[in-house]
Amino acid sequence: MPSIKDVARKAGVGIATVSRVINNSGYVKQSTREKIEKVIQEIGYVPNEIARSMLKQKNNIVAFIIPNSTHLFFGELLYHVELELFKYGYKLMVCNSSESMEKELEYLDMLKNNRVDAIILLTNNDIEQYLNKDLPLISFDRKFKDVPFVASDNYQGGILAAKKLIDLGCDHLMFIGDDAQGDSTPVQTEVTKRRLGFMSYAKEHHHSEVINIEYPLGNYINIPEQVHKTVLEHPEVDGIFAISDAVACEVILNLEKHGKRVPEDVKVIGFDGGRSFLNLGKKMTSISQSPEQIAHAIAESIHSFYANEKVENKIIPVTLTNGETA
Repeated sequence: MPSIKDVARKAGVGIATVSRVINNSGYVKQSTREKIEKVIQEIGYVPNEIARSMLKQKNNIVAFIIPNSTHLFFGELLYHVELELFKYGYKLMVCNSSESMEKELEYLDMLKNNRVDAIILLTNNDIEQYLNKDLPLISFDRKFKDVPFVASDNYQGGILAAKKLIDLGCDHLMFIGDDAQGDSTPVQTEVTKRRLGFMSYAKEHHHSEVINIEYPLGNYINIPEQVHKTVLEHPEVDGIFAISDAVACEVILNLEKHGKRVPEDVKVIGFDGGRSFLNLGKKMTSISQSPEQIAHAIAESIHSFYANEKVENKIIPVTLTNGETA
């Protein structure tokens, strides 16, 4: 296998000059750089990644700490984040935290110990006091003081959902979601704004008695029995906004199991984009967030850290995707 010495010998330069070209550090005359790069291609020299990372204190790995990569939207987001980061020369490490603060702190230590170059953090835990905000850290869907974040326009999503249901003639609205942290606790996620936007628009349009149902945080697939029971205890409800498509799917299946027709009797809107039929046999009406745009914003933010540019917070627009459930 060719070595750096072979490159230097064939290019007629010193090893230090080849190293500066490989690591893009220090001045090298353009004609010399081009000659070295041509030799590298001709003889098939592959730089030692470990040695380069030691020299540069950079290993081109970005970690994404996420509660559950099997969640439909999160899985799609990870795919696009990996694509976008690769364009900048980064590799993606996926860290499933399973909502465990202990695991999240262990993963964050990788950044402190230079095992990864940056971290994208998605958490519902009260973890702010443990964050080293001088390090390259991007938060997704959660605000921390002095930490750049990327989020969908969740508040506008709630407004779009309420407007759609009211425009369709719904008189008795319900919100269902894992929003048990409330409005005034230390743990405030951007996802909370889905409910806030929904409630605000409904109140402005004289639907002040919106029923708000919460269920345990992190349960994205199976809605607990008390939520099923509550839905059935309110037969007057004719419009439901669920915090995610997965939750909306469970709501629809439960309603239909008990003789309610969707959308004839109850109209249901989810949040994420309705990209899957979710075993319903019909397309979900949903508030769409764009994993492509979110991923692009995250990758740009990571790149900005290393270009010594100011990293701005980014809010990504959402849209209403019409389907067959509302």
